[in-house]
Amino acid sequence: MPSSHHADLRDSDGPTLMTYIEWLRRRWWLLVVAALLGAGAGMLVSQVQTRTYVSTTSLLVRQVGPDANPGAKVNLDTEAQVVRSLVVAERAQALLKTNLPAEDLVRSLSVTVPPNSQVLQIVFEAGSPEAAQAGSHSFAQAYLDLRLATATRSLENETTALKQQITETNKQLAAVAGKIAAAPPNSVERARAEADRNVLTNQLASLNSRLSPLLSTALDPGEIISDAPLPRKPSSPNTTLNLASGLGAGLLFGIVVALVLDRLDTRVRRGRDVADRLGLPMLLELPTRQAGLTILPPGHEVSRELGRLRNVLLSTMPEPQPGRGRLLLLTDTSPGPAAGFVVGNLAAAYARTGAQVAVVTTKRDSPLPAMLGGVKPRHTLADVLRHDVSALTALTPAPGLGQLRVLFPGNLDTEVELPVATMLEVLGELAARFDHVLIETAQPTAAVEAQALARHVNGVILVIEGGQTRSSEITAAIHQFEQVDAPVLGAVLAPRLAERVPAPPAPAARRGGPPSPRPRPDPTVPSQAGPPNNIESTMILPRSTASARDARPSGPQGPAKPAPAPAVQAPPVLPSRPVTQPKPPGKSTVYRSSRDSDGIDPGRYSMALDPVEDRE
Repeated sequence: MPSSHHADLRDSDGPTLMTYIEWLRRRWWLLVVAALLGAGAGMLVSQVQTRTYVSTTSLLVRQVGPDANPGAKVNLDTEAQVVRSLVVAERAQALLKTNLPAEDLVRSLSVTVPPNSQVLQIVFEAGSPEAAQAGSHSFAQAYLDLRLATATRSLENETTALKQQITETNKQLAAVAGKIAAAPPNSVERARAEADRNVLTNQLASLNSRLSPLLSTALDPGEIISDAPLPRKPSSPNTTLNLASGLGAGLLFGIVVALVLDRLDTRVRRGRDVADRLGLPMLLELPTRQAGLTILPPGHEVSRELGRLRNVLLSTMPEPQPGRGRLLLLTDTSPGPAAGFVVGNLAAAYARTGAQVAVVTTKRDSPLPAMLGGVKPRHTLADVLRHDVSALTALTPAPGLGQLRVLFPGNLDTEVELPVATMLEVLGELAARFDHVLIETAQPTAAVEAQALARHVNGVILVIEGGQTRSSEITAAIHQFEQVDAPVLGAVLAPRLAERVPAPPAPAARRGGPPSPRPRPDPTVPSQAGPPNNIESTMILPRSTASARDARPSGPQGPAKPAPAPAVQAPPVLPSRPVTQPKPPGKSTVYRSSRDSDGIDPGRYSMALDPVEDRE
């Protein structure tokens, strides 16, 4: 297909990263608002939270006691629990001279142990810098005091026990010495007493050797290597952390909300959305850049894409009857100028191949007049439906495109259904003279003629405006065409056209009397025929029925330019369309536009062709 983004090329793995990024890009404002709200919430939390200060004291812990081994390490995990004990808390309470319970002091304390070290870090949190400093220092000092007291008490107990044993040993030695003195020399009693004396002497020496180091031991439970400093700023609240947390939480919330809203949003933005949700073939997905409501030059990217679509349509659309052109209906699926934009530029693509192209629009707010430079037609579709002029006379040449003619809507009454029978006659007349006839209509849910005409054309294309049309609107349009078995070829996704063409104001209806008469030209004054490229000319080049099939293209290379007829020769009447005979007054179907008033004699505007009027 002409577009590189064909709807059948679906990702089997579901949405990709670029799909999610596109979702977030469309909802960027929601992400910004959510992030700002999160940052504001973080700032509010920082203002509401109570300010606290933290001070830290570092302790170097050593082995203490008579059995201390200088090379051994202290179990700091156990010592950390000792620091948080109520015994240390009561000592710290006494040092702080505070009435706060010891349990509350412990809740404000935390102890950390750096890895591979013999250091305890005692952290105390308080409502003021002075209290934090004093609390950390007091717990460190209370821990060292408790450790020293415990070691001192253990040393004293061991020394006392050794002294008691020495005293008891001295008493035994005294008793043994008395036995030795009383026993005869060389007696068994004397020898036994001397042996006991030797044992007690050795025991006393051992006790004295154990007591001597204890008496000279200096207890060192540890020291403060980094005393608690006075905090300069509060540790809580952490404004930077609160802002970052609030910003991250708000951004995450915004992403979730954006994805949910995008899931709930049924507006079509890409060609794959149409294929995935509705199964409608995607003929073309135009570039998303805004091109402007105008007839684009041939070198424009949109013109090239529509040229490829033209080639595909020439190859795939069924051949019409001999001597007739193709009828292609393009309809909007939502209110907007998308169909008019596509119709105008697609018709220009057909005209650039040399084919005769006619465009008929039934939308009063069609952008085609503005796209053609604000051209003001002499006659419109409303005049044709009122049988004032013929369809060929009402055509307006497109400036710069000599092969293109446009039938503008004029003052069509939006509250009155268009006469489908007369519209089919108009289309048949144009199909007999033009290679391609493009019809622009409003969405079929609002314009009944879209459904009525769809079953009589060679193809129907739904024009979807990206970011504006919803899936339900496309579904409703497809259902309307399926009911009449219309030949729906597929869809064209146009970029979102922010510029809206306002509907022309309806002229005030005059009460009483018929509409003002139109000045009719003098039949004796011959009309001046000009070349096809002259924008003031309304001459239509005739097509011969015998060579009509040869004049049209057989493939996507574009139609061959038909041979022009002499300018002075009147257009021949094709056998496929007989000459319309005047109808008796009162029996013809007459359409009344919004400028008509009630009570007009319908017989005044009949289907009779005025030869003079046809030459206008």
